[in-house]
Amino acid sequence: MTRVANPELPLRILEEAEQIVIASGHSALNMRALARKVGVTATAIYHYFADKEELLLQLKLRAARKLNERIRRIDPALPPHERIHRLGQEYIGFAEKHPNLYRLLFETPLGGAGLHKAEQSLLYFTYHVAREALEQLAADGRYPVDPRYGAMMGWTMLHGFSSLLLSGSLQLAEGMDKKELKRLFLSFYGAGGMGKTE
Repeated sequence: MTRVANPELPLRILEEAEQIVIASGHSALNMRALARKVGVTATAIYHYFADKEELLLQLKLRAARKLNERIRRIDPALPPHERIHRLGQEYIGFAEKHPNLYRLLFETPLGGAGLHKAEQSLLYFTYHVAREALEQLAADGRYPVDPRYGAMMGWTMLHGFSSLLLSGSLQLAEGMDKKELKRLFLSFYGAGGMGKTE
């Protein structure tokens, strides 16, 4: 961000922008309309955020913090398979509770600018928690795949499942309700993507 003249205004801008995203999705975010809601000019917003891309990045980081708070509540002393299972539950739960924040977080480009280390840590926290659990399984001889690849493929599955669940497409495929679909998916995902469904 650029130098701040009013330290309270950037937070107000982000809070109003977040409410627009929650209500109508990130595609509804318009800088001039946002400025009117905040009670400033569009030029004032650009004093704090270089462009819409930077504003969206800051919103993504706020959404990531909300997801990470859920993941951090998982007891690290749980067995790795159970931690992965719980991670899947929390990830899907976040998607269902905050569908438009979920779409903002995972379905919008990060933009051309590189990420700072702290930003990358925030955005990839969930991935690294899953990877650490798989690394523990691999160290115990209970996971035959490189944990890096397992974590990437697991994230792909988890994101795909969550997105299809939100769209309603998955429910129609076999006529199952959300509860049953989540039970089946998590029994597979919780086994590191290599287990059998119950």
